[in-house]
Amino acid sequence: MPAVKAVLVTIIAESGLVPNLKDLVKRAGAKGYTIEEVASGFGTHGHRSGNLESDQTTKMLLVVSESVAHRIFEEIERTLEPLYAITVFRHEVDVLMPLVEN
Repeated sequence: MPAVKAVLVTIIAESGLVPNLKDLVKRAGAKGYTIEEVASGFGTHGHRSGNLESDQTTKMLLVVSESVAHRIFEEIERTLEPLYAITVFRHEVDVLMPLVEN
């Protein structure tokens, strides 16, 4: 199978946002995601040790089309970024799997 062009979207956010993020990316057209719990980290929102449930961080990875990535970025910027500790970034990737999206 030949590689296809896609976008890897990585979202690093407070773990409490996971239900909201799942709904948001599905509405944007993503058909799947991978979620990892992050042990700890430090950034503009301070140190997150992960010792308490309220201090835990999650990383969500999605491989999507350019249009879906754009919708995810717009919706996060509009609804979550102003209120929560959240970082979103993207990379253009070559993927050895078919993209199935809306």
